[in-house]
Amino acid sequence: MVLPLYQTGWNTRAVLEGLTFWYRPRRLFLLTPGEQVAAIEKKAGQWSTSPIVCLAEESLFEPRYGLSKGDLAEPLRLAGSLYTPGWFFQQLLKMGAGTFLEDLSEDYLVWDADLLPVAPWPLFVEGVPAFALLQHRSGGNPAIVAKWAEWIRQFLSIAPIEEPEGTFVPHHLWFHQDQVAGLLEKVCQALGTTDPWPLAMMKSVGGEGTFSEFWAYSSWLQAQAPDRLAYHPYSSYGSTTERFFEDGTALFASKLARTTGKNPADISYFDLLAFLRGEYGEDALPSSLSFETSSRHLQKAAATLHLEETRSRWSMRSESSV
Repeated sequence: MVLPLYQTGWNTRAVLEGLTFWYRPRRLFLLTPGEQVAAIEKKAGQWSTSPIVCLAEESLFEPRYGLSKGDLAEPLRLAGSLYTPGWFFQQLLKMGAGTFLEDLSEDYLVWDADLLPVAPWPLFVEGVPAFALLQHRSGGNPAIVAKWAEWIRQFLSIAPIEEPEGTFVPHHLWFHQDQVAGLLEKVCQALGTTDPWPLAMMKSVGGEGTFSEFWAYSSWLQAQAPDRLAYHPYSSYGSTTERFFEDGTALFASKLARTTGKNPADISYFDLLAFLRGEYGEDALPSSLSFETSSRHLQKAAATLHLEETRSRWSMRSESSV
C-alpha cells in the first residue's frame, strides 16, 4: 500500500493499524515531507502495523528525473485557485510510485491517509484487485468535475468512466504499473513534449485546468484493460461511509476523548473501533470514515457538500450533528 502523508495527524496511527488489521499489506509506504520522517519512524515502532517504509517526498523524483518538488511546482499558475502545488504533487506521488519505490508490487493500492476502514470491503473480486465507490455523484462542485472530465477527454482521448450513483473519486484505488506507464506516455504524446512525465503532468494543468488521478486512471483502465477493472458499487459500501471535518478537536474527536479518557492521538485502532461499535452498534457500522482536516471544508458552499458530509452525525454543517 502507498499512502501520501502530507502531515501526521491525530488519526494516522488508527488508519495504519486499521489497514493492517483488515488487509495485512506486505508494506506500508508512507511518502511524507522529510522533516517528518524521523518522528514517524520513532512513533511507528509503538504501533501494531505491517512494516512501514517512510520516505521523504521532496527527493523522490530527483534521482531518475532530476526534478525537485520546486521544479514541478514551477509550471503551475494557481493564483485565485482553491488548489495548492502540493495538491497536484501528491497525485504525482500516487501515479508514479512504481518509478521510485523499490520492491513495489506490480499492482499496488493507494490509500488516502485520512480514510479509516471500519467495516470495509474485500480488496479482490474473483481474483481481480477491487476498490469501492465511496462518493455519491449528487454532490461536489460541478465546475471542477467538468474540468476533470475535460482533462480526461483532452489528454487521454477517451470518455470519462461513469456509474449511476457513485463517482470514481473513492479516496483509494488500485494502480497497475504497466497501465500507469501507458497513461503517462499518452499524456506526453498529447502535449507533444519530451519532458519527463511528472513535468508533463504539471504542464497539463495550465492556468485553469485540474485533473483527478483516480478518475483519470479508472477511465484509462476501462478503455485499455476492462478485465482488470473491478469495483464495488456505491450501494454496497458507499451508502454507509461518512465524511466530515475533524482535526482532532471537533465533534468526533471530542466525544472520543470523553468516552475513552484518552488523547485522540494516543488511541489505537482497536480502541477507536470499540468506540464506534458503541456509537453505531455492531450491525450498523459505517464502512469507513473520512476525516477532513482542512478548515476550508467548513467554508464550502452548501450546494457543493457531498452526500457523505450532509448525512454524517459528526458533521458540523448538518442538522444531524451530535
